[in-house]
Amino acid sequence: MTDEFLYGIHAVRSFFRAGGGKPRRLLLKSGNLGPRLREIADEARSLDCEIESCERDQLDAITSNHQGVVLYIDSSSRSQVLLEDLMDETATGRIFLVLDGVTDPRNLGACIRSAATLGASAVIAPRNNSAPLNASAIKASSGGVDITPYYQVANIARVIQDLKKAGYWVIGTVLEDGKSLAQVDLTGNLVLVVGSEGKGLRRITRESCDFLATIPMFDGSLGFNVSVATGICLYEIQRQRELAT
Repeated sequence: MTDEFLYGIHAVRSFFRAGGGKPRRLLLKSGNLGPRLREIADEARSLDCEIESCERDQLDAITSNHQGVVLYIDSSSRSQVLLEDLMDETATGRIFLVLDGVTDPRNLGACIRSAATLGASAVIAPRNNSAPLNASAIKASSGGVDITPYYQVANIARVIQDLKKAGYWVIGTVLEDGKSLAQVDLTGNLVLVVGSEGKGLRRITRESCDFLATIPMFDGSLGFNVSVATGICLYEIQRQRELAT
């Protein structure tokens, strides 16, 4: 059994709505509960989840910013499709998001949230030199981890090559010297590759891409946070696909 915990009202409510994992134990602050915490308690009861009343200092010892609620879940109960099965050559309109060295858990979670919101089939990251999928990442995903599968792999370059063999075009994002994102055809099966917060794409990853794309900016010296850039790119993919239908 693999236990993780979520905290905060929005993250816990999103988990129950997504229905992607099994709740183990719900910790709620003692005393009067507001309507949102009562709703969470009702959801937990309907799923036969154990509920425990705790003093605030007990919750503080687990995590900060808990808003009076912590939920332990069995992450192994999440339905996880094999990555190889998602690389179906007959599928159309699929998007894989590859995070090449994103190290901040909150950025990881925000990227997964954008992937879930904007229709990505999966998020893939290297096993080493990547942010852990911890409580901060899960909270930042706002339930996205229970909607869009997240995979950590030993060799990102090899996975990218496998996707290319399956007919996917690979688009790498760069700060400059790439083709304007809006001028790249994003309507087919795609792999969107986003680099790390500080260094961007690694050389070996960059060389694996079919195209390099840049988000137009008025002041390129500032750049975008990696999760913001991811959201912009995924939105542009969906915008082009809507226009093509």
